[in-house]
Amino acid sequence: MAESQVLIDALPYTDEGYEDEKVRESAARLIEEEVKRYHSTKNYLEHMPGNLHEKWETSTMRTMFERLDARQPNEMLSMKRCELPQPPPGQKHDVSAWLSAVSNSRAQLEHQDVRLGNLELLKDHGCNSWTIYLQQLQKLSESQQAKLHALRQNIQDTNWARKREHTEAGNMLHKLEGEWLELVGKNYAVERACAELETEVEKLEILKKLQEAEQMPATAS
Repeated sequence: MAESQVLIDALPYTDEGYEDEKVRESAARLIEEEVKRYHSTKNYLEHMPGNLHEKWETSTMRTMFERLDARQPNEMLSMKRCELPQPPPGQKHDVSAWLSAVSNSRAQLEHQDVRLGNLELLKDHGCNSWTIYLQQLQKLSESQQAKLHALRQNIQDTNWARKREHTEAGNMLHKLEGEWLELVGKNYAVERACAELETEVEKLEILKKLQEAEQMPATAS
């Protein structure tokens, strides 16, 4: 769009009559007709790289998306890894079954020990870690707020520039419209004067012909 010239056929900041219900209905009809006729032949997103979401997808996310596409229910959380089952009744005297059960118990014990260690670390360093995280989050928020403020300021400056341009163009249009009306009025006055003069000339010509007609018999005698 930057390379092509844009034709502006409306000045929203100076035009009047938008509040009129008939004007709104007319504009809505024009938009509806344009939508019916318009068929886009240009891909306005061709400059954007495609499939950006695939860059951040993990195998777990892809599996979840496939499950959602297939409308399959979500799998329930399995607590089997937290259980400490005994060998089944048929393997009560199987040494390998008891060894497997003991190994599972040791794994669960180690897991609980790791959890206790993590809780101790969280107790000792959690406050400081959370404080640092909040500070980083605050800096990120302030940075985004500054960008948002700059963007809003840019939008406001653009709107003020548009309003100034529209106002100047509107004043020029009103001035030209006044000059045009004045010239039209003068042209109408000139045309009316010309028509009156033509009428007067026709009357004088008729009067001249009548006088000549009256003088012709006197000359003949």
